Amino acid sequence: MAQDSLIRYESISKRFGGVQALDDVSFAIRSGDIHGLIGENGAGKSTLIKITGGIYRKDKGQLYLDGKPVDIHSPAEAENHGITIVHQEIPLCNNLTVAQNVFLGKPLLKGLRQPDMKAMEQRTIELFRQIGQTVNPKHPVGKLSVAMKQLTAIVQALTTESRFIIMDEPTAALTPGEVETLFEVLRKLQAEGTTILIVSHILSEMMQITDRVTVLRNGKHVDTKDTAATSIDDIVRMMVGNVPPPSREVHEVRKDEVVLQVRDLTKKSLRLHDVNFSLHKQEILGIAGIQGAGRTELATCIFGAYPADSGTIEVEGVPHRIRSPRQAIELGIGYLTEDRRNLGVFWEMNVWQNMSTAIIDRLTNLRMVLNHKEIKELGQASVDELQIRTQGLEQKIRYLSGGNQQKVVLSRWLNSGPKVLLLDEPTRGVDVGAKAEIRRVIQELVTQGLSLIVISSDLEELLAISDRVMVMANGTIQGEYLAHEATTEKVMALATKK
Repeated sequence: MAQDSLIRYESISKRFGGVQALDDVSFAIRSGDIHGLIGENGAGKSTLIKITGGIYRKDKGQLYLDGKPVDIHSPAEAENHGITIVHQEIPLCNNLTVAQNVFLGKPLLKGLRQPDMKAMEQRTIELFRQIGQTVNPKHPVGKLSVAMKQLTAIVQALTTESRFIIMDEPTAALTPGEVETLFEVLRKLQAEGTTILIVSHILSEMMQITDRVTVLRNGKHVDTKDTAATSIDDIVRMMVGNVPPPSREVHEVRKDEVVLQVRDLTKKSLRLHDVNFSLHKQEILGIAGIQGAGRTELATCIFGAYPADSGTIEVEGVPHRIRSPRQAIELGIGYLTEDRRNLGVFWEMNVWQNMSTAIIDRLTNLRMVLNHKEIKELGQASVDELQIRTQGLEQKIRYLSGGNQQKVVLSRWLNSGPKVLLLDEPTRGVDVGAKAEIRRVIQELVTQGLSLIVISSDLEELLAISDRVMVMANGTIQGEYLAHEATTEKVMALATKK
């Protein structure tokens, strides 16, 4: 494998207002390597890859490509240099087909330079086959699962002759099988000479796929190491100091009282059928399952976003047919969505506005005037409790890191005073420190009397945080375990049950 540097960063610095996003960062990425970029949210990873991709301009320092200094002023210029970025939350066009998204901005043409849709659809099928997937190229992207949207974004990069592919959290929405398929593709690209930079918070995957890793902390370069010469514990220490990773806590506070009872819940359009389970007061109930098992569909059905065709939902012993999110909120049910970008965050609103959308009626008087004193007190209490890093309640949420955005959305539901909180992938795409904070909050909520349902694709985390784990497959419950009795093997055996 070639050891010469394809990309070298020398003293790269970037400031946004009063925030020093990157501070004198220097390291190199060897040609032909799969290189990992690791750090907490706010460490400077996204800023660095956006400078590489021509989205941001550096304040000082120099970027070298093949040993020659380059200044990249736009994404188009980056692409001309053979640099492609697959963003974590790339804004696909939901109203266009898969094929139209894959070839967006670079269509295949036929006579008279007209788009050749047949050729693009056939090529889309071939590209998806390369990553072990089948797809209907005419299917609207807006109707795809989160995982398939991510795969579509990855396939976009495969349509160009890229020498250097940057992947920002490429596996965040993928199942273990899809992750392994993706890794096989990356190894194939590497064997063909492509250099790859992966940004990820899933350290076990980084240890599996990368040749070297670079750790950033508070905008500074901490170290670059051969992956084989380091460990997850070493990486965590470099990221956050000598803070130990969160350990399993056994809850002794669960009550016999049932706060939520789901009976014979069926929703044909979501492929849910005959779902039955109970949630006890002060219990953390984990829901495991592979992509498409029906976990998110169940949560949205309970929350009233997609009312059930049949069955009942009992809240504190009283049966209901929940027909809308407003009704769910009034019954004391909150829902943290897995799709933070499209369904969770109001991008053009500030921090306090995002925190208060679920209780805006409570924060207004009879003349429909906002009570700014109460808003400020409530918002500041949330910032302090969840340790949200923000310049203030008036800061637009789009300028917060992903982990801090997630904390703001979580505070929205905590402020609504729920009895039951549905958390769908609450730590997806956030760093080790933010994960620890969110887990700490979850533990505290239980002791304060809340009951939680946690959906997570991180099975290790789910087993660590839950009292009981329920396994879904094919739109129904296949079984459950007390979390301390469960193993990944047991859970996956149920999750893959036909």
